Amino acid sequence: MIFGIYSPIPTPFTSDEKIAYDKLEFNLSRWKRLPLDGVVIPGSNSEVAFLKSEEKLNIWKVCAGSLFESGKKLIAGTGAETTSETIELTCKAASLGAVSALVTPPFYYKPSMNRKVLVNHFTQLATLSPIPIILYNVPAFTGLDFDIDTLKALAEIPNIIGIKDSSSNIIKMSLLLTSYPDFKVFCGTGSALLPYLSVGAMGGVMALANIAAVPLRMIYDAFFQKRFEDALIIQRDLVSINTALTSRFGISGLKYAMDRCGYFGGPTRLPLLPLDDWEKKEVDKLVYELCVKYQICQV
Repeated sequence: MIFGIYSPIPTPFTSDEKIAYDKLEFNLSRWKRLPLDGVVIPGSNSEVAFLKSEEKLNIWKVCAGSLFESGKKLIAGTGAETTSETIELTCKAASLGAVSALVTPPFYYKPSMNRKVLVNHFTQLATLSPIPIILYNVPAFTGLDFDIDTLKALAEIPNIIGIKDSSSNIIKMSLLLTSYPDFKVFCGTGSALLPYLSVGAMGGVMALANIAAVPLRMIYDAFFQKRFEDALIIQRDLVSINTALTSRFGISGLKYAMDRCGYFGGPTRLPLLPLDDWEKKEVDKLVYELCVKYQICQV
């Protein structure tokens, strides 16, 4: 059963842009002690567009080895531009220990990615995948936004069990869950976990969980314990920092915040650039406020 709070973890790089696998293991050792249900990699926060297939396999090996016997789940990002490569990556991820695959739609040839094409693509994937498929709707990066009729068609396909929605279109997710109440919806942003839970979401896959798993879990637990006012207060506390680390400063901001919280964030791969001094001060302020209130890190 896949539900709860997941961290879409960044890929740590050295100064010469090689993957720092020892730093990945260090971060995983900390995440394993937090109230997370698992991790997701690679995804948007992992700089997935900059990773080679071989690197993805090596990352999955490290994550699966570290998470073994921890009770934490590994969800693998396996979306690719061709159906065959998506299937190949998904099968390899499953063989390395992933319990599910998070899959973006092919998006380079956007005008051709109509409902017929997408349904065929995901039907072939779901049929051949040994693990369940979770759709990944992230139009800010793919330029494609699943419409409700396409989502309903995909929800009918065996082995497609849910969606991570990073569009913040809660109305669309409500319509989907009205027709398919067993479909697993995951919130894709820490600013909207509570609203998503209120319409039937099963949890979230949120960048903010990399440093703020504790308050996000507090929202999750408070909601299911019907302590709605408590959940609302915490949700409001997280909006500013979540916005800063996603839409404002992006991966560079998230990695810097991780550095400030005792993880290894490290550099990004080019062409992404590090934060400037003003941006760092903005993140420092938000991280400090969060750390003081929820005691999540050391600044």
